[in-house]
Amino acid sequence: MHDKMWWDESMSVKMFVMTHKSFGVPADPIYIPLHVGREGKEDLGYLGDNTGNNISSKNCYYSELTGLYWVAHNVTDADYFGLCHYRRFFLNEDGSLLTERECEDILSSYDVILAKAVYHPKSYYEVYEEAHNIRDLQVTGEVLKRLYPQMFPVFEEIVSDKKVYSGNMFVASKKHFMEYAQWLFSIFDVVEKKIDVDYYDAYHKRVFGFLSEQLLYVWVKSRGFRIFEAPVGLTQEKAETIELKESLKEKFAKGDLEAVKDALALFRESMKERPDLMLAASDISGELADMFRVLYVCEQELLSGNSGMLAITKELPMLVRHYRLLCTLSAGIASGTATAEQEAYYKDSRISESLLEIIVNNNPGLKSSRDRLASVAGLL
Repeated sequence: MHDKMWWDESMSVKMFVMTHKSFGVPADPIYIPLHVGREGKEDLGYLGDNTGNNISSKNCYYSELTGLYWVAHNVTDADYFGLCHYRRFFLNEDGSLLTERECEDILSSYDVILAKAVYHPKSYYEVYEEAHNIRDLQVTGEVLKRLYPQMFPVFEEIVSDKKVYSGNMFVASKKHFMEYAQWLFSIFDVVEKKIDVDYYDAYHKRVFGFLSEQLLYVWVKSRGFRIFEAPVGLTQEKAETIELKESLKEKFAKGDLEAVKDALALFRESMKERPDLMLAASDISGELADMFRVLYVCEQELLSGNSGMLAITKELPMLVRHYRLLCTLSAGIASGTATAEQEAYYKDSRISESLLEIIVNNNPGLKSSRDRLASVAGLL
């Protein structure tokens, strides 16, 4: 262990920040970066989850849980332990990261700090079934029923509910933290032998990371714990989302049909492997979704022999900004609030049929004004 590099033993709270990328480490010393899946990977200069008693090599299946396992089996010198992420942190009422004192104050009245619950229009069971192999959740329930029968009714209630705690983020006393880790891995030790995830893609292989999100709530509710829900702040977009944007920008830079097709192929392949990259919590600015729309329009325009958007610039981020401006102007034209100068800019942009279709289809309120927009754009 290399704990002396990262923390002061006098601290009563240790908040381990799960990461697989370099990031801006908070100045507050309670936040300790932990490189999960460190085994066989480049050294980021942080603590790694591959020392001592560890399951680092299983990170592709367990995600941030290899960090939970490492902390539970290798660290004891704190009164309270917590897990957060390199871009997701618990916040106080002022929107700042929770401090040691604030954690202590909260846990003097509550048993556990969780991220604020999210409410879905469908049950957790339905949501899981749409995104993953539902058999994995069913097997987990079967194992839980055999090992901890008194908790199974709570499991059934929670997977049928629309309330979700996500991210595997929590803070608790050392006693509760260690008990939870022991309980969770006792279940997964059995589940791991009953499901085959080797044929899953890289995203869906992280099955134990997905399953554990609601199991944390099962454990907390079964114990009758008092829950403090803290807001969670996103400090940056998902690292893989940022990397994809950069790659798309580079491929697009040549500005011809081949470059556009290459960028679209990269986008589609990336979405197939990592559909989570476009989630709101990953693509905070929504830029990735708009990049795809711009790429699609450019391809259609070039195929029809029209330089279209590429006549403006070959820089993808600038075209995204231009697209967003046109969406804003379209709304103004549709509502009758656009100025003459704005309508002139709209017409001078030489909007193609393909671009107008994308603008209208992705802004439902504009559909009834399509003819008006087409007229101002000079398409009629």
